[in-house]
This record gives sequence, structure tokens and C-alpha cells, in this order.
Amino acid sequence: MKTNITILYVEDESQIQDNTKRPLSYMCDTLLLASNGEEGLKLYKQHSPDIVISDIKMPIMNGIDMCKEIKQINKHQHILFTTAHSESSYFMEAIEMQVDGYILKPIDYDLLENKIEDIIEQIELKLANKEQEDKIHQQELTLLEQSKNAQMGEMLANIAHQWRQPLSIISTAATGMLMQKEYGMLDDEKLEKQCNRINNTAQFLSQTIDVFMNYIKEKKELKEVILQERIHITIDIIKSMLDMHKIKLINNIDEVEPIRLPLVIGELSQVLINIINNAKDILIQKDISDKHIKLDLHKTNTDAIITVQDNAGGIPQEIIYKIFDPYFTTKHKSQGTGLGLYMSKNMIEKSLNGTLSVANGDEGAIFTITIPLVNKVEI
Repeated sequence: MKTNITILYVEDESQIQDNTKRPLSYMCDTLLLASNGEEGLKLYKQHSPDIVISDIKMPIMNGIDMCKEIKQINKHQHILFTTAHSESSYFMEAIEMQVDGYILKPIDYDLLENKIEDIIEQIELKLANKEQEDKIHQQELTLLEQSKNAQMGEMLANIAHQWRQPLSIISTAATGMLMQKEYGMLDDEKLEKQCNRINNTAQFLSQTIDVFMNYIKEKKELKEVILQERIHITIDIIKSMLDMHKIKLINNIDEVEPIRLPLVIGELSQVLINIINNAKDILIQKDISDKHIKLDLHKTNTDAIITVQDNAGGIPQEIIYKIFDPYFTTKHKSQGTGLGLYMSKNMIEKSLNGTLSVANGDEGAIFTITIPLVNKVEI
């Protein structure tokens, strides 16, 4: 029998209490005794016992009234009643409180022990389930943290690629002016032209900072948005990376009327970035000529459907069913954690109340995101 079980026993007749406390003391780690409902309620608030065993008819406060107050504190509290009375009104009130049972006096101690053992088994099962739930929750938090770190790495890589060419323009313009000045070739017109070029490029860099900062700072909150606008934000973040690798982005999302729907801000962008980055990597890995990624958007009566398709030839059938598993990746460990698609599926299903699936098309893999237009999401 499990130790660390606390029982509160409330009984106003001292002889019955003395006789019953002996067997009860063997069934628990701590036994609390009270002689009326008022004392019992005070002890309950102090110690939060696992099981309450109480007589019904007692002076000052009866067992029914005490247990009603206990149930207001903890509606799942385990309660057993003992009584010498068989009035149906008491039993009806006990049933309404959803107590664990009642035992008529004189108390059958074998029956009492069996009932307490049944309750302790329920307590142990709840504890085991909670420990398992806590373990799963902790694993999910660990995966989420690892995924965030991986996404931050991807984000920094996108920023680096997006900034490389503008910084080169600024450096070239600045060194060019110094050389022209050294050789007496820097007139006012050339100076103004180069300064404007540097200023315009700096403004572009400032705008890219705003794009990335707004993406990073977005809170996990439900907000009605225009779906196409959210997808364009994603494109702004990743386009320079695709351009650098000569990957054409075929964007068909504006071919349907603007779609308004409630979304958890930021999460759709994370999912699309994960999927598009995976497509980019496989296109580079396979050295596909005329590399492209196609974005499409469709609307039905109930859903908005986004598809992302590459022309890398598809996912081998023997692994396609694994790609949403945590830590599964076909990349070298230095290039991927295997968490991106796992977390993406979780976000779509749990936060956006939709579905994320994959299949092979004529040219390559097709990822399909389906989001309900009337979206009841969990924050």
C-alpha cells in the first residue's frame, strides 16, 4: 500500500473513533482526527488530506455540510461517509456530491479497508498519469526550445545573406569615393551620386531590420489577418536566400481574393520558413537545374489551403511517413536538427487548428497546409 497518504477521520462518538483509528492508522502514513465537522474542516484546510472519512450526523457541523465546503475547495476530493442512519435524504445529498461511498455502522473494517485500497489505487493512477503528462510536457518544451534555437540560426543566416550584397554596395561606394578623392576625380556630382547610393542602401538595410524584428517580436496571440499579407512577410524574409542560390519562387498566392481569418500571429510564418528552407536545401543538395519553389493558395467554403511544391524529385517512399517525426532528418547533423517539420505540424494542428501533410507530385514534394476559415484555436 502506498505511503504518504493522509486520511482525515471525523467522528463525534469517542468509542467508535478509538476503535476505528487503529485499523485506519495501518492504511495511511498520517491520520488526522476530529470530533465534528467544524474541527474537520479546519484540519482539512491545514493539511489537504488525500481521503476524508466522516460520520454524517454530528454536533456543531454535520458531515454533509462539512463535505459540501470541502468539495468547494477541491471538487475531486475523495470522501467516504460512515453512518448509523439510513435516511434516503442523506444518501441523496451524498450522491449529489459524488462521494466515493458510504459504510453503515457498525463498521465492517474489511469493507472499509477495501474501499480505501480502491481509492489509493485511483490516487496512484492519477499520480502516474500526471507524472507521464509532466514528462511529455517537459519533452515538448525541450523540443520547442531546440526548435527555436534552430529557427534563430536560420533567421540569422537569412539576415546575413540579405545584408551581404547591400553591405558590399556601401563598401564599394565608400572606397570608390576615397580613391576618386585621392586622384582628384571626386567632383560634387559624383559625391552626391555615391552618397545617395549609400543612403538608399542603408535605408534598405534598415527596412530589413524592421521586417526581421517585427517577425521575432510577434507575440503568440490570436488576431484576424489577411492571409496573403502574412505569406508576403515570409517571402520578404527568405527571398534573398533563395535568390543567392538561384532558386526561383513562383508566387501564385494573389490569384484569389484576400482571405481574412484568425491566426496565431507568427506561427504560420515559422511553418512556411521551415518548409521552404527544407525545399531550398534539397534543391541545392541534388543540384537541380532550373530550381524553383511554387507557392499556391486556394479557398474552399470551409478552409484556406496553402501548398508549397519544389522540383527536387520528391521524397523516397520508404521515408516519407517519417518526416514529421522528431529528430528525423536526411541532412548532416551540422545542417539540421530534425525538429523543423515536427514542430511545424504541432503548430498547424494545435495552434492553428488545421492540418499539415505531404505527398509527392509530378515534380517533387508537395506540402499542404489546411486552415479552417472559422478558426477556433488554442493560445
